[in-house]
Amino acid sequence: MTRDSSASAHPGTAVSARNLVKEAAATGQRIRGVHITFAAPSVIEVLASTNLQFVYIDGEHGCFDWRDVEAACITAERHNLTPIARIPDLSSATITRFLDRGVRGLVLPHVESVDAAQSAIDAAYFAPRGSRSFGAGRPEYGQRIGNRPTYMQACNAAISLCVMIESQRGLDVAADVASLPEVDYLSFGMLDLAQSLGHPGDPGHADVRVAVSSCIERIHGAGKRVREDFMNFVWINDVLIAGARQLLDPVAPESRKGAPQDKAQGVSMAASGGSADD
Repeated sequence: MTRDSSASAHPGTAVSARNLVKEAAATGQRIRGVHITFAAPSVIEVLASTNLQFVYIDGEHGCFDWRDVEAACITAERHNLTPIARIPDLSSATITRFLDRGVRGLVLPHVESVDAAQSAIDAAYFAPRGSRSFGAGRPEYGQRIGNRPTYMQACNAAISLCVMIESQRGLDVAADVASLPEVDYLSFGMLDLAQSLGHPGDPGHADVRVAVSSCIERIHGAGKRVREDFMNFVWINDVLIAGARQLLDPVAPESRKGAPQDKAQGVSMAASGGSADD
């Protein structure tokens, strides 16, 4: 996927013209990104050279304050990457602050009802699709926005929403949630889901696999994709460990086959639409 550094497709606005995650969720074109769990703008800059399209800021389990989120978004934008974030909760205040700091895609955790998804949608979109609070968020800070109604619609067009399925109740409503027009794609928090299904710490259990596979079929039937349909991503923790092992470990590469055994299960789960990342 090519990246466009043009400022905007809407005259008089300063909103980025493209959300590469939203586009890929709609078309199925594969994109690449890195999952950041700690504040490291320099890491984003370095890894941007590896043909990434997005940066995933883990605002639920990662270590970020609001300035860190903003710095990550600024860095991502500088390299034409789409910044998305898993938020810690579904409150309107949290959604507003992440969007105002420059996040273009929201990953909504622990969604267990259509009402919860709809409430988050309402907070994320300006009217007529929602009732997002208008403030002087970055990168415009209330300036250079030209026609305000046009600007607000451009903001709506630039947002992507992902719903995470992490419990039996989430599985039960996944297809209905996927049917909401504002939801772009869905994903699975496999460790939390396995725990909910009575198999803590075992996302590869047959019961979990069957439940995820069935849920993916229903999501596809509703016309939406799951994350693994179009995303290749890596955790920054794994990048650091793999890089250190490759460069510092004197053992021959062939003897390391299967060394990171803890990740083999996650790879197989990704093939069926889930991952062992949560």
